[in-house]
Amino acid sequence: MLQFEKYHGTGNDFIIFDFRASPNSDASALASQVCHRHMGIGADGMMLVRSSDIADVKMEFYNADGSRAPMCGNGIRCFSKYVYDHGIVEGQRFSIETLAGTMHVELDVDEADTTQVTVNMGFPKRDQDLKINIERKIFDLNTLVMGTEHCVIFTEAMTIEDIEKYGKCIESHAHFPQKINVNFVEVIDEQHITVSTFERGVGRTLSCGTGSAASAVLSHLKGYTQSQVHVQVPGGNLFIQIKEDGVHMTGPAALICKGDYYND
Repeated sequence: MLQFEKYHGTGNDFIIFDFRASPNSDASALASQVCHRHMGIGADGMMLVRSSDIADVKMEFYNADGSRAPMCGNGIRCFSKYVYDHGIVEGQRFSIETLAGTMHVELDVDEADTTQVTVNMGFPKRDQDLKINIERKIFDLNTLVMGTEHCVIFTEAMTIEDIEKYGKCIESHAHFPQKINVNFVEVIDEQHITVSTFERGVGRTLSCGTGSAASAVLSHLKGYTQSQVHVQVPGGNLFIQIKEDGVHMTGPAALICKGDYYND
């Protein structure tokens, strides 16, 4: 039996376990089991709390299919609320070790409850830009690493069916042997964009924090938006600030439920 808590950040939902005192186990198999929408708890991803030698705490993240991911923007906000609420860290500012590096977070706490979490996600790394032909439809892909690999496609509003259809094809395209996160972006004005994401190892989600940050960065680099951008995702809104010390993401984190998971 394992005690769990389930959170969401703008509709992106996660299961969190405290594994600081637990031996190494098959976390990949556990993630695919607990994230299953019908035979598990159901979630887009799973996070384990681990002790860290280089930061205040360590976040270990797994996608719903059990694959390991270096970072998750919405996930790290939920993780931050969890470790703060449980007294695992002290103060409203602390550091979190991830596979993508050490992230620094700040919580906005109102009447003993976390309302918003800001994460300095570091600096993006530009990758290749390319064109892909899918069923005689040409997509211009802008790729970069924002904690994890993303491609950003600027387009008009797309239907859910098109996002799932083309997102799946691009995610597993031959150009991306390790698969990639796919973000469809519509620029509204200089301070607002909308983002719909087909996440690697998950599928279409209500939100993707690193994808929203990647989309905001590329929108700014192309001159479409300013350095501060409001990002509307299907599950809510995020605020991205491009600063000299990195890309800052601010958004909510909310507890959904808690309980015991029987994994026998």
